[in-house]
Amino acid sequence: MSGQSVSQSSAGIRGGPQFPPEEAVLGCRNVTKTFGAITAVDDVSLAIDEGEWVSIVGPNGAGKTTLLNVLNGFYDPDTGGEIFLNGENVTSDPSYKRARKGLGRTFQGLELFEEEDVLENVMTVRAVKERPNLLSALLFYVAGGRKVEVENMRRVEEILDYLELWEYRHSTIGSLPLGIQRRVDLARSLALEPDVLLLDEAMSGLTFDEKYDMVRFLADLHEKEGMTMVMIEHDLEVVTDVSERMVVLDQGAIIARGRPEAVVDDPEVQRIYTGVE
Repeated sequence: MSGQSVSQSSAGIRGGPQFPPEEAVLGCRNVTKTFGAITAVDDVSLAIDEGEWVSIVGPNGAGKTTLLNVLNGFYDPDTGGEIFLNGENVTSDPSYKRARKGLGRTFQGLELFEEEDVLENVMTVRAVKERPNLLSALLFYVAGGRKVEVENMRRVEEILDYLELWEYRHSTIGSLPLGIQRRVDLARSLALEPDVLLLDEAMSGLTFDEKYDMVRFLADLHEKEGMTMVMIEHDLEVVTDVSERMVVLDQGAIIARGRPEAVVDDPEVQRIYTGVE
C-alpha cells in the first residue's frame, strides 16, 4: 500500500482522511445524503489509496450501502458533497460514466438477469463498456465489430475461468445456487476492468465454504492484480483478516477509522456492536 500509515492513537482513529480526497484513487468530501427528514450519510469524507483494501462496517441502517450508492453515482450527494475518482471530480457524472472511468460494483441484492445464462450476463456488461452510445454502436457494426466481439468473448471467458465459473457458463442464473450467483456478480464487475471495486456484502448469505472461495478470489485480485477494494461486510473476522483499513459508520457518520486491530478494540466501536457502554 502506498498511502500514509494510519495512526494507532485515539486521535488517529477519530481523525479525518490521511490525505486529500482529490488525490485519492477514490475519495469523497463532506458527503451528506438525506431522504426527507432522515440523514442516511452525514458529512462523510474518505480517501482510498491505490491498491488499498478498505472495509466499511457498522450496524444495520448505518448508511453503508447509501454511501456506496453515492460513490458510484446511483444517488447524488446533497449540495456541497464531492466525489473524486482517479483525481477527477466526478460528482456530476452518472453511474455508467463512473463505471467506464474505472469504478466497478457488486450488489447486496443481486442485479442479475435470471433468465439469461452466465455468459450472457457477463457479456452484456462487457458490451456496454465497449459501446457507450448510438454512434459507437453503429461504428461497431460497420468497422471491425466482429474483431471487438471476439476480443470481448475472449476476455469474458478468461474471467469465467479465473472465477471457476467455466462449467456454469451456459447455465441460467435462476438455476444456480447463491454462492455461484455472487461469483457471477463479481465477474460482471470485473468485465468492466475496474481500477476500484466496490463490494456491497459480497459474502452475504454464503456458507463457510462459499465465503472462503469468495475471499480467496478477492485476495488474489488484490495481491496479484493490485486492485483497490472498498468492501461492506458484517463478518468482522473476515474484515480483520483481509482489510488494511477499517471505517466504522454509525447513524450515517464515521465514528472510527484505522487499522482493523486498532479499530475493533476501540470502546465506541465495541459499544455500537454490543450495546454495552
